[in-house]
Amino acid sequence: MSVDALDSFPHLRVLFEKEIADGVETGVQLSISHAGVHHEIAVGDNGLGSPITPETSVPWTCSSKPLGALAFARAWENGRLDLDDRVAEHLPEYGEGGKEAVRVRDLLSHTTGVPDPLVTLDTDGQDMPDWDQAQALIWMVICAAEVQQRPGSSMSYNPITNWFVLDRLLTTIDGTTPGDSYRSMFSLLGISATLGLVRDGDAALPVAPTAPPEEAVGLEKMVMAAQLPLPGTGVWGSMRDLREVGEALLTGRAADGTEVARRATIEALTATHWPGTARSVLSDTDFAYGLGFMTLPQLLGRSCSFRAYGHAGGNTSSLVVDPDAEVVMAMYWNGRLADVPTVTRRHALVEAVYADLEVSRPPLRVPQAG
Repeated sequence: MSVDALDSFPHLRVLFEKEIADGVETGVQLSISHAGVHHEIAVGDNGLGSPITPETSVPWTCSSKPLGALAFARAWENGRLDLDDRVAEHLPEYGEGGKEAVRVRDLLSHTTGVPDPLVTLDTDGQDMPDWDQAQALIWMVICAAEVQQRPGSSMSYNPITNWFVLDRLLTTIDGTTPGDSYRSMFSLLGISATLGLVRDGDAALPVAPTAPPEEAVGLEKMVMAAQLPLPGTGVWGSMRDLREVGEALLTGRAADGTEVARRATIEALTATHWPGTARSVLSDTDFAYGLGFMTLPQLLGRSCSFRAYGHAGGNTSSLVVDPDAEVVMAMYWNGRLADVPTVTRRHALVEAVYADLEVSRPPLRVPQAG
């Protein structure tokens, strides 16, 4: 594994130098795999005056959701859980508020019919209690939330709630501790990522992402949520670790050869299960989605093949897996943008990587008459 100078990636060099000079972000961490060859790139600083390195721990936020999907895949393959199980069959208290019809597949595809109640939760300025008390409060709020649409009939992306429920479901079945669905995946994959930010006392965060004024509130909420041990939101680690998650999706195996999930299971997870509602503007709550994966290649990068999938998080990170091109990319920008500029920034990075690796998009197959 090599730490590559940007001299080997001229298109990326130009892109990153311009973005950092323009104040879009203070630095970037990028990990790439192409046909099994790894490239680790880090440029700029962490927002606190120190360089970002390939080892710097950064927040994955929602880019960590594929880990929860893989944890489910293992339970599914072992017959411990099925896509069409009702969540309330395993967690009876979850069935309050009309949620008794919610299936496991609805959690994974964000089609529970329940907008995330934790996104709008008002703590009235009170300090966060210790984690045991906090997660009890979170569970109480989730159980009390009411269905707004028939489960399975519409998508309302949940940054926090659905993966919190998914972890509780998996750990209840396994008889383990909340959060262990993620910790077990870290161990299986052999990565050093952590659930929740691990630091000494009041030590500074490893990174201090920036944001324009209109994204300041969103950034504050993102940083607060990312520090908590919330499955699907609160993972910290390097982009090298996240890239290894992507490679496990590509091959079905961890770096040491241990089977993570069968290829057919991964194909099922990464197929589109919710097509997204047609609209003229970008929606951050309703888009093409699989079982824990964004499945619209155009959201990831224009050079991606039609089989590409991945996930984005906090408008600061993304995982892109392109099976046809044998490319996996995990990227973190130390600067948060609004939704549309984030898509534009990701497109630019993916285009630059494909250009520097000389990866061309497979030509569209046009049906022949007769």
